[in-house]
Amino acid sequence: MATSATHRGWLYDAVNARLGAVYNGTEAFDFDANDMAVAVALTAALGVTATTGDIIGTAGNLRLGAISAFATTEPTSAVVMKQGTAPSGAIATSGGIFADGTVVKKIIAAGTVSNVET
Repeated sequence: MATSATHRGWLYDAVNARLGAVYNGTEAFDFDANDMAVAVALTAALGVTATTGDIIGTAGNLRLGAISAFATTEPTSAVVMKQGTAPSGAIATSGGIFADGTVVKKIIAAGTVSNVET
């Protein structure tokens, strides 16, 4: 969507049927009937909730607390895992953790699942 370098506000993109938010000529986010695309850092003061589907991070890490002080102070946040369907399939270059209702498990490359040692 072409705008001036000083444009701030809403801009309707009729070609792609979407509404965008623009700040100083740069699109910050847009949305249509299907999704919302955010092009800048997003801060959610009251949390992010998905009532259906997944919350997917395609790059980076899940971080809780101040990473610079993580080794010297005990984190006050936690990843809470609800019992559900265990992951399956080919995990060739990554891994993950999940809960099966009684223990925390890890899944590593090649799909190997084992208990997390405590």
